[in-house]
Order: sequence, then structure tokens, then C-alpha cells
Amino acid sequence: MIGLVAVLALVAGLFQIASLVKSHTDTMVEARRQAGELANMELDQGVMLLSDADYIRDWEEGNDGKRHTRDDSFTTADDQAFAATFVGKAVPSPAGWDVLCQAPGDRLSAMNGAPNPTPYFGLVRGSSSINAPLFQAARGLFHQADSIEVRCDVWMTWTKGIY
Repeated sequence: MIGLVAVLALVAGLFQIASLVKSHTDTMVEARRQAGELANMELDQGVMLLSDADYIRDWEEGNDGKRHTRDDSFTTADDQAFAATFVGKAVPSPAGWDVLCQAPGDRLSAMNGAPNPTPYFGLVRGSSSINAPLFQAARGLFHQADSIEVRCDVWMTWTKGIY
């Protein structure tokens, strides 16, 4: 009897994990679809380039030992160092900004003197989330709730201005 209960718990756990993986895949596909559509739209069609992205300098792994997961933390980068290191070297002299800003589709000159460079990186965001239901047999094993929120965020480069 104990062996049967253990086998049932294992089977329930496997089905629950498969269900959560499918939920994660579905949210990732939907977030990717949204970001892909935004990446190919014109700016005047309601596309807003991402301005709330974190400007990350370094990433620290959380307790799970994997990078870029929800339990991780990061340190923000220095905007002035970015401007001095990269943006400042885009032109050979300060007078070069006057020439660069006349170029068609120039977005680099807007970064010159901007307090935060992330709105000018040309990123768009797709996001999706669902509440994945937990099987009754798995609730006691994993999580004492009826469902788990599965959320995915995808950032892509806005490409409509390139092509």
C-alpha cells in the first residue's frame, strides 16, 4: 500500500510538472508573439519603445543556483559611465553631434546628455501570464494553493526602423 501511494504521488508530480511546463511554454509563445508584432510596427502605430527596462550592470544568482531566474538580483549600471564610455565616443568632437542629429532616423544623438539611456535602446516588450491550476494530488506536495501564476516577459529589438 505504501508503495502504491508513493507511485501515485510520483505520477501526480510528473503530470503537474508537465502541466506547468506547458503553461510556461504557452505564456512564452504569447509574450514572444506580442513582442514580435511590436518589433515590426511603425512608431506612429502606437509602438512605445520600452522605457522602464532596468539598466543592469551585473547579475547575482539566487538560491536556485541558476542565472536569470526570478529569485536572482541585479545591480544597476551607471548611466554617466555609459554615456562617457560609449555615447561620448560616437562622434570625434562635440561639434559632431550637430552633424549626427541631421542624419535620417538618428536616435543616437538623443542619448547624448540623457539621464537614462534605456528608452533609446529600441526595445519593445511582450508579456503574458496565466494561472496554472494545481492538481488536487499535487497541492499537498508542492504548494498549498489552487494555482500558480506563470508569467513571461520578452524584450525584443524594434526592427521596423532598420528595414
